[in-house]
Amino acid sequence: MRILLAHERYLPDSGGGGEVLAHRRALHLRARGIAVQVICAGDPTLGDHEGVPTRRLPLRRRTLPLGLPAFIEAARDADLVHAFTYHAMLPAFLAARLTGRPLVCEYMALFGPAWSVMRSGPSALAHRAVERLLVGLPAQGRIFLSEDSLALAKATPGNHVVLAPPGVDPAFFEEASPVGKEDVVLFAGKFEARKGIAELLAVARACPQIRFVAVGWGGNVAALRAAAPANLTVQESRGDLYRRLLGRARIFFFPSYAETFGIVVAEAMASGCAVVGTTGQGAEGAQVEAGDTRGMIAAVRRLWDDRDLCLALGARNRERARTYDWERSGDVVLGLYRTLLAPTLPLSEAQP
Repeated sequence: MRILLAHERYLPDSGGGGEVLAHRRALHLRARGIAVQVICAGDPTLGDHEGVPTRRLPLRRRTLPLGLPAFIEAARDADLVHAFTYHAMLPAFLAARLTGRPLVCEYMALFGPAWSVMRSGPSALAHRAVERLLVGLPAQGRIFLSEDSLALAKATPGNHVVLAPPGVDPAFFEEASPVGKEDVVLFAGKFEARKGIAELLAVARACPQIRFVAVGWGGNVAALRAAAPANLTVQESRGDLYRRLLGRARIFFFPSYAETFGIVVAEAMASGCAVVGTTGQGAEGAQVEAGDTRGMIAAVRRLWDDRDLCLALGARNRERARTYDWERSGDVVLGLYRTLLAPTLPLSEAQP
């Protein structure tokens, strides 16, 4: 079995969790003895990453359709094309169609109405139209990361539509310790409107007695620091510092307007945090509506004032987070491949 993964960029080039998920998919396939190649935009001199053959086209992400000839060439050498949203999906679809290869679309980014928060006027309408186009592509298989994404796409699980939530790095479980929990409310993510930065500032201002820390990347960090009240510390980072901060925080605050999954919520659960947020994942704490600043303030204050409740909810979240497993997620994807390729695969490859 030979799989072509098409993503707009690939590690070490990264803009968020999408590149990590694509890389996890590639590593899982290689561990199962599957031949895999990645095609993406980027600097060709970066080469392969951790042994995963990677073809980087010298294009910007948004101009990836100009690399269609390279996509077609790569698709000819594959049995199946697996494309991730956004910018690589259309050229991957065309390449799969022109070469007669099955196409699997994985939707790592579906924002729907939240585009009106992220963009204004005609730009928001255009982005929603592109999103609807990608969801409507006639793919042979589809992968969604959460029930919320399934609902947004108006899709129903079946033989060719699967739910494959991401996993959680075991290091997050290792950092968590009830003894080491500090009185801090942590926000983590990209510093952008979609993540609820305005709500973060408003809640911190309304709770001057509570210590908030925001750790993330992107956006105008200097402007965010200038707007932050005295009880909100802004740190630009991801990686080890982010993991350590999650391990020490007792409340995780995530006021995002839209998430395909919200991997940081699953990581916060694994780190033993009580969660106040707008996404699902079954996190214990308080689920609030996007934009409901009053509800967020009340939820944060309630958990802040009850440390024992926070720790108990955090412990339950740790156990729930163990259901998010990369091996299980990857096997769901591989099962979808085998279903689609069953008529053409040798019997030894068609069986798990």
